[in-house]
Amino acid sequence: MTDKNPRPPPDTPDSDDFTNQWPLELSEYLKFDDNQWMHDDLESFASEDVSNQVHQASNVGHGGGSSHFEESSSNVVRERVAFKTKSEIEVLEDGYKWRKYGKKMVKNSPNPRNYYRCSVDGCYVKKRVERDKDDPRYVITTYEGNHTHPSSC
Repeated sequence: MTDKNPRPPPDTPDSDDFTNQWPLELSEYLKFDDNQWMHDDLESFASEDVSNQVHQASNVGHGGGSSHFEESSSNVVRERVAFKTKSEIEVLEDGYKWRKYGKKMVKNSPNPRNYYRCSVDGCYVKKRVERDKDDPRYVITTYEGNHTHPSSC
């Protein structure tokens, strides 16, 4: 008996396994609050090149991106997206207005982490911005949640 829908080999374009096709290794770019690298559950992450055209910065590059879902204590699932960008400025223009609500020093890093909330009433998206501890030319921006409104641009 033959299989009418055989699975293609892992390295063919029709394969469902995209891990060999990623242009970057996520563990090189992203570390979350528990200070652990994300090695184990790469299927829950998405990768894409992230380009930022920022008028204020004279040197903006592109970095890796990731998406992660986190369940809070109120059982609401919030998406968390992080990316790393080479930039001379800390806060990159992303089309939304933000209100800074905190700043703290992070363990094992000489750079502070800044905390922002979306300034639109009823929108609970948060943003964290910090310089990479190993290479301060890079800024790591992490968004948590989904905006409930269109961008401000």
